[in-house]
Amino acid sequence: MRDFLALPFAFVLNLFYSWTNSYLVSILILTLITRLVLLPASISQQKNSAKQVRLNTKVNKIKQKFAGNQQKIQEETQALYQREGFSAANMGCAPMLIQLGVMMGLYQVIYTPLSTVLRIASDKITQLSTDLASFITTTATKATSAAAGRSSELKLLELLDPTGDNYAKIYEVFSKVLNPEELNSLVAFKKEFAVGIFDLAHTPNFKAFDYYWIIPIVAFATAMLSSVYMYMKQRKQNPEMAKNPTMGCMTFMSPVMSLVFTFALPCGIGFYWIISNVLSFIQQIILSNAYSPKKVIAQQMVDETVTRRSRENNVKKRVEMENNA
Repeated sequence: MRDFLALPFAFVLNLFYSWTNSYLVSILILTLITRLVLLPASISQQKNSAKQVRLNTKVNKIKQKFAGNQQKIQEETQALYQREGFSAANMGCAPMLIQLGVMMGLYQVIYTPLSTVLRIASDKITQLSTDLASFITTTATKATSAAAGRSSELKLLELLDPTGDNYAKIYEVFSKVLNPEELNSLVAFKKEFAVGIFDLAHTPNFKAFDYYWIIPIVAFATAMLSSVYMYMKQRKQNPEMAKNPTMGCMTFMSPVMSLVFTFALPCGIGFYWIISNVLSFIQQIILSNAYSPKKVIAQQMVDETVTRRSRENNVKKRVEMENNA
């Protein structure tokens, strides 16, 4: 499934890299495009959130009227939602499922830069992993064997470090498996596969503090910023929902997951997560102002008035035609 989802992202990322010669810039552009693709779902989610503010008063009246009869409350609430065109699924589940599929595809692409960006044949990558297995398992950043297999391309890229102790031997193995053009492209790509002092193929080590801890910390901070902002907006718009302890739990769960995952995954994914969090925060600010409850409710009332008058005019015309006949 991950490989299938990764195909379109692999093609686009390869195209962007051929234009920019920068893997980080390619990830940035890809993340921007992904956000644009998901924008309609985000707008729908924001509109539904604003609609829910208007419906809260009616829902509360239903609860008061049928207090003690939970089945009747659910039936009346669903009927109200249908009349008002409100979809609870758009409040979180549907957009989240779309984003999950996108993230799975992006992660797979970021995990496989040699095959997706440089288009190195899979049999050569397998051969390099076999020939360099001893270096991979003895490196200071080794993980479990399962994780090493999953991120084998990133491990190979991390080994190709001119400052490493065994660089001469490792480079010789690469030169035997790859043709000169592929090797030159890989060496050039290795130079671009970094942001300042950060090697995007490196996985931060939770047990040993170093400057790579900056990436998980920034990922956590940006995720927390976005989560707290949304929590405060929802608390202001819907005080009753804010009292739900599940909402507070989810507010902090996402940032904590960002922290845990960015310690367990290569820095390339950590940087994607940071970029995505920042763009998400900016998008939330824009949408919450462009589609605030007051604006959405006002527009909805205008639309309802126009629809009602149109129906009234149609009725008048039909009556006039019947009278004339």
